[in-house]
Amino acid sequence: MDHLSERLENLRSQVQKLSVAFNQLNTKNEALEIENQELREKLSRKGEKIKALKEERELIINARSLTDVGMSSKEARLKINELVRGIDKCIAQLNQ
Repeated sequence: MDHLSERLENLRSQVQKLSVAFNQLNTKNEALEIENQELREKLSRKGEKIKALKEERELIINARSLTDVGMSSKEARLKINELVRGIDKCIAQLNQ
């Protein structure tokens, strides 16, 4: 009987240690999930910033090419607006 009691106490001790280890790992897992989510959000923001910078770079390149051609940005805007109006007229005629 004494041997059985000793084995039972040993099992209880092991279960308690496992329970503590499980709780610690569970807490660590939750912290890592939160950190993972924060890093995903940070990555997303960085991706958006990269996209915005690429668009800005394209605008700068286009503006430089316009000045190389001899057009100011105001003239270029007017020309683009004129082209858009022409496209809109064509679309309106197609829809009739």
